[in-house]
Amino acid sequence: MTALELFPARRYASLIAAAAVLLFGPALLHAQETGPQGTAIVNGLDTGQLSGLIGALREHPQAGRVTFFSNSEWQDGMRAFTTFTGYRIDGEMHHERERQFVLLGDEGVELSGTDAAPGAVEELMYALGTCIIAAANANAALMGVELTRLEVGLESDLDLHGLFALDPDVRPGILDLRARITIAGDADEETLRRIAMLGYRYSPVSESIRNGVPVRPDVIIAGASADAR
Repeated sequence: MTALELFPARRYASLIAAAAVLLFGPALLHAQETGPQGTAIVNGLDTGQLSGLIGALREHPQAGRVTFFSNSEWQDGMRAFTTFTGYRIDGEMHHERERQFVLLGDEGVELSGTDAAPGAVEELMYALGTCIIAAANANAALMGVELTRLEVGLESDLDLHGLFALDPDVRPGILDLRARITIAGDADEETLRRIAMLGYRYSPVSESIRNGVPVRPDVIIAGASADAR
């Protein structure tokens, strides 16, 4: 039996579209075990909708597989556009027409860029910061904790010798990354600290950076046949 047979189509789609939804499954599951039930809007999130999704995932553990897509295309110099449309949930595409997002990436003038947009490392920091915030806020909402402040400050270090292959002992990637999570709300210090660390621990971007993720490159020569790759 497929996931679409397990869930009524409209209910399944509406649940998936909720705020933090499937991105924060483990953290939300943990929060629900200790948090109140209900349909209140807390920190902008519908806790009833999130709780319903968590219950559905508990009942049907084979559901909840999500694939996201992006396409980055060079424009000129260091500039490139990245587009995002729909995503696939348990084999079925959702929101291909509704979601039409475009991000511009560039680099600083020191790297021969025009500084028209953040660089790729900065956009990775953006992804990490917003992902930690989303995961922490989802946990706070399900615990019934109203937040008044949630902020993630990040610092990342690079060594350009690695970027330009000038030193084989220096990696081209980030050498060190420091996160400062500032949080305030109507809970005691221990609970607020726990919410912040749940955001850090269960953020998919944070977990991917901390533990690594395999990347499988496939180089396609434009205009060439498949046999000539």
